[in-house]
Amino acid sequence: MNELQHLKRLSALRSGTGIKFLTPAVAPGSHCPMRIASVNVENISGLSSLLVGMPECTTYSRLFNPKPEGRNGELHWLYVLDANEVVFGCRAGLTAALKKMARAGAKAIVLIITCVPELIGEDIEGILEEMRPELTIPVTFVMLGQFKNTSYPSGSWKTMEAIGTLMKVQETDCRRINVLGRSPIEKHIPLSPLLPALEGHGLRLRCLAPGASLEDFQSAPDAALNIVVSPFMEPLAAKMERQFGIPYIALHTHYAVEAIDRVYTDLAQRFNFSWGDEFAESRRQALTLQREAQNRLQGLRFVFSLRIDIALPLAVYLTALGMEPLLLHLEEFYPEDKAYAEKLTAMGHNPWICRMTNEAADLPLLEKLAPDICFGYLPELSGAIPCVPEMLDFYGQTGYDRTGSLLSRILGVLDKLNMSVKGGPAYGTASL
Repeated sequence: MNELQHLKRLSALRSGTGIKFLTPAVAPGSHCPMRIASVNVENISGLSSLLVGMPECTTYSRLFNPKPEGRNGELHWLYVLDANEVVFGCRAGLTAALKKMARAGAKAIVLIITCVPELIGEDIEGILEEMRPELTIPVTFVMLGQFKNTSYPSGSWKTMEAIGTLMKVQETDCRRINVLGRSPIEKHIPLSPLLPALEGHGLRLRCLAPGASLEDFQSAPDAALNIVVSPFMEPLAAKMERQFGIPYIALHTHYAVEAIDRVYTDLAQRFNFSWGDEFAESRRQALTLQREAQNRLQGLRFVFSLRIDIALPLAVYLTALGMEPLLLHLEEFYPEDKAYAEKLTAMGHNPWICRMTNEAADLPLLEKLAPDICFGYLPELSGAIPCVPEMLDFYGQTGYDRTGSLLSRILGVLDKLNMSVKGGPAYGTASL
């Protein structure tokens, strides 16, 4: 298709900046990563922030973070660059602002750097290193120029990774596990059955995500293991492994029953206990559904649309079940995604990669591509492409239950459309 020639294939992708928009009709709906960073920091008790940018950046930030003081004495201040600083840099002013925040009671600060300081090459790391003898509190920074971070997830994972700089070496607690990606205060996301099961075997869990406290993050290096349940937190886990030697297990990337088996076995062996029959029924159900899916999904061609939070690991799993990836919407290309991209290409598939932001303009191209099934969001007006909708409700879920729920949803769509075998006409099987 000539309309796709501007896109990159998966094998050519090196970072998120290489993801092209599917169509030129880009909607202004993708949030600036600065917004997500500010909201995340605001939700970490005890952590202050200083956002550095132009008046439009600081004005926008006050729309979602209207108060300069947090609930527990945190400071969320703004540094507005003047015309002179846009040309010559803001070293002097930024140094004075950080000292003022320290005197005002900030315990730790995240500098959120927006487009202009990054465009002019402001050396934030150098400024902080120069200030180190004078700083009485820890300060870290995150570079979030939108010209390098086209979409919002980088505002989350890069900020969480930066918070790792605020951590210090702790004595290891051999029964402590950090759960990266689950907030200690969230109730709207169901708890993965694995977590209370681990507590039942005498392990102590600490949840790390926005909603936790600065003290929680600073204490985190005492853990014997990090368990990751969100793509936004895996870069932090990788940093903690490099910096403190804490191993981590990424649960959110495992869909295959056999892979989940290995992870659960590893957990039990690490902490010297046996699961017994705790997950026997959920495993049996997931394995039954997986075998059915392997029979019914063979050869079906798929695309990913909007609202899929863990795209490449899911694409690898679906391809292992016998499906063929044609085109994948990626909201973000995480550092850890490179390994999954290599897995997918090693399986003999090299799909187009894109970013979709305007579904009304993107839909005709998807229909012309004629997939057998789409995963993610499609406008209700589309009747040409069978769709497994709204994959975001699997966020934070892991293990056999998630796999069983995912496969049940897919097979339910096939049942509804009588798509038990491939072989539809030129424009997919939906018209059968």
